This record gives sequence, structure tokens and C-alpha cells, in this order.
Amino acid sequence: MTAWFTEDDLREAAGGPSYQRGRDYVSAVADLQPTALGVRAVVRGSGSYEVWLGRDTDRLVGECSCPFGADGNFCKHCVAVGLALLADGPAATPEVDLGGYLRTLDPGELLDLVLEQAERDPGLYRKLVLRAAGAAGAPQVAVLRRQLDDALRVRGYLDHQATLDYARRARDVLATVAELIESGHPAEARPLARAAVEGITEAMPTLDDATGAVVGVCRRALSLYAKACAAARPNPAKLAAWVFQLRLDGPGWPVVELADFAEALGHSGLAAYRALLREACGSPPADKVTILRSMREQLATVDGDLDALVDILAENVPSPKAFLDIATLLRGAGQLAGAIRWAQRGVAETGDPRLADLLVQSYVDDGRPADALAVRDAALRSAPTRLAYANLRATAELCGTWPSAREEALDVLRAAAEHDQAADELVGALLDDGDPAEAWQAAAKHGCGDRAWLEVARTHGTAHPAEVLAGWRDAVRRCLSRTGRDAYREVGVLLEELRHLSARCGEEESFTALVAEIRERHHRRPALLTELTRRGL
Repeated sequence: MTAWFTEDDLREAAGGPSYQRGRDYVSAVADLQPTALGVRAVVRGSGSYEVWLGRDTDRLVGECSCPFGADGNFCKHCVAVGLALLADGPAATPEVDLGGYLRTLDPGELLDLVLEQAERDPGLYRKLVLRAAGAAGAPQVAVLRRQLDDALRVRGYLDHQATLDYARRARDVLATVAELIESGHPAEARPLARAAVEGITEAMPTLDDATGAVVGVCRRALSLYAKACAAARPNPAKLAAWVFQLRLDGPGWPVVELADFAEALGHSGLAAYRALLREACGSPPADKVTILRSMREQLATVDGDLDALVDILAENVPSPKAFLDIATLLRGAGQLAGAIRWAQRGVAETGDPRLADLLVQSYVDDGRPADALAVRDAALRSAPTRLAYANLRATAELCGTWPSAREEALDVLRAAAEHDQAADELVGALLDDGDPAEAWQAAAKHGCGDRAWLEVARTHGTAHPAEVLAGWRDAVRRCLSRTGRDAYREVGVLLEELRHLSARCGEEESFTALVAEIRERHHRRPALLTELTRRGL
């Protein structure tokens, strides 16, 4: 097989993020097989996904059974198959011109060939029947409905592979529904799309859909039904009842988005939906409270009623997420003062750092740098950590008050190191500031844990290797007090670094003696000895 595309074509089809992720999956590509217009393969990872790459005139196209691919996207698995094909290089022999050969056959021969294959291949048979029944100008809705029911009917539990086959059948059916809509037959497509949604959601409890392939095709079916309803509007009250019931009692995934049906529902349909929701919220069962709240959020969003949406979200207060959602919503709506009030309250009641970040950013956007710095300063004094110091520095730099605020902030960490033995935080902050000399002095003065000491020693030892040798040996010995492969790998890394430091100081003999001592003392740890040998120690 020879690739008919380049890496640039793959990158253009997938986009940068999917292309980069696809590079990591090349080794997972298996069973790469040619088809008439491209290649088919399986990509194995957390699940197994079937991929097809082909040509659409001069354009590279791809299909995948993963949820992202099921939405019509050229996904990372498509990229992986393309890269695997490119890696194979050009074919040793020229490929057969299959299209040229088929054009030499008379219609009768070609018909016999296709029918013979369709007798053996149920997938091909289904596609041919769907195309014939859905032909533009005379769609045979009854035939299409029978094919849809046959494709989506489930008998018993389906394992993972059978579920992927089910998703493939569903995609074939939905492709025909989409063609009907695009060819000007939305009224004929509408009941088929609805039946597809109902058939798939009914089958979901019996499917092993760990990879989300069926969820993806169900999302596609919902999208097609909403599109068909917008083009050929059904009774709005009946549509409202259907959307309401599916959202309330359906499997819950994919989420039925009310906004997708808003155009088809219109004013009267939304009014009917609102009445159903109001009635259901009167005395809801305990297991429906959360989903009903989500439905109210959707309706308020569709209505554009910001105040109602805030009130609904506020029902979850004092949850940090509720405060965060409200403040984020108000910021997005340009109501910065309201966002600040909710973020202030959230920080006061929950102390959630995400809310503090949002509050600081809101203060900065509102031209209140002093208030932003006050939030960061309070956080540092409450918990004098390396992270709190870094947050303060970042905000002060944004507000143009750094480095003048640096010493006062460091004094907070120094005081904590004196009284609470929190020297690790001070040492880390100084390293982040690019001040390794003072970080080394702080470590020497206050003492600190192995991780912080090694971090500063690696920097200090670059210019002063002799000053870190003794402490490095002590760190190795403390690491040897632990067992397990992770600990032994860490010992190996530390000893490799110590070997380099010892060589720079002319202390090779003492290093060799240390390794011999370790081997002798820990000769009953074969995994440790193996790790040392692997590293040439």
C-alpha cells in the first residue's frame, strides 16, 4: 500500500492538537488493510477503534469508531493510521488500477459482482439497501424504517466487539438519514432520526460501550433529529414532551441539549416545556432533583434569563463549584461587579483557590490592583507556601509592583521557616526567584527535606561540588532506608549524580568505597543490586 497523502495533509485534516496526539498512537496501529478507495485498520489503546482513510476527490478523509470520530472529526486514531502508512514507504510493486478494471466491465457483469458480494457481506447489503431506499426523489421511508429497526435491534448483552459492530451499523443508518436531510427530504428523515435516538437509547443498558462509540452515534442521531425538526417542524407541544421525557428519564449520556431544539420548539414549544418542568419540580423524587436542576439551567440559558440562571446555580451554594460557576457566568456576561461579589463571598466561605484566582483576575480587570495583591498577600500569610509566594509574585508582576514587594513576601516565608520548620517552602521560592545562593544559605541555616535539599544542591553543586558531597551521601543513605523498585531507581539516579560530583572533586575512591559498602550491606536486595549493575555502579 502506498500513501496518497503527505504529513502536511494529515496535519491539515486533523488540526494541530489531534495531529500531535496521533503521533503517540502509531505503534498501536494493527491490521492495516487496503480497500478500494483507501485503507482500513484497527488502533488499540484503552479500547479498540476501527479506522478508515480514503479519498474524496483530492481531499483526505477519515472515519473512526471512537466518540470524537463518530461526530465526524478526523481524530488522532486517523492520524496514527496515516502516519503508519507513510512509515511503510512506497509499495514494492505498482497497485492495481481497480477503478480502471471495473470500468471495463459491462453493467451486467458489474451487477453480478456486486450482488454476489452483497450476499456474503451484510454490511454491504445494508448499505446498498439504504442507498436504494433513500434515493433522492423517491425515498422509501417504510423500507428505511425496517432497515433502521433491523440494524438497531439488540438481542441480549453485546460484548465490546459486538458493540463496535452495533455502532458501525448505526452509523450506516445515520448516514442515510443525513443524506435525506441534505437532499431536501427533512420530513421523511425526521421520524427516522427520532426512531434512531429511541432505538439506541433503549439498547444502551445492554451494550459494553466502554469506548463511548455508541454514545457518539447517539449524539449524532440527536443532532440529526434536531436538524430535521428545524427544517420540517413537528407539533411543538409533542416535541417538547419528547425532549423533556428523554432528558428526564433517558440514559443521561449523551446529554440532550435543549438549545439544539430551541428553533424547532419555538415560543409555544418552549412554553410547553416550561410547564412540564414546572410541574415536575413541584414535588420531585430524590433521584430526579439534580437532573431537574440541570434542565432548569438549560431552559434559563435558552431564555437568556441571566438572573434566573444565577438563582438556580445559587441553590448549590456553598459548594465551591457553584460560586465558581456563578462568578464565571457573570464575567462572561460582562457583569464584573457581580462576579467580584460572588467570588468574594466564595473565597470567604470556602477558601477555594480557584475562586481566589478568579477574584484576583477580576480585580485586575476592574482596575483594582491593590485589592488583587491583598488577596494574594492574605493567602501567603495564611499558608506560607512556595505556591502562594509564586501566585503573589505573578500578580505583583502583572500589577507592576514587583520586585518592590519581594522582601516583605520573603519575610513571611523566613518567619515561617524560623518557627514552623517550613524551610522547604522558602528554599523553593528562592530557587524560583533565580537566587540559588540565598536558597543554599537558607537550606544550610534552617535545614530542609531531601527533595528540597537535592533541588538546591543540584544548582549549588554546579559551581561548588565539594560543598554538596557529604549531604548527597546522606541523602543516598536515607533513600536506602526504603524498599521497592521506585526507591532503588531513585538510589541509582542519586548515585550516578554523586559519581559525577565525586569525579569533579577528585573523590573517585571514596565514591567507589561507598558503592562497595552499599553492595555489601544490602546484598540481600537483588532488585537493588540489579539496578546498580544496570547503571554501571
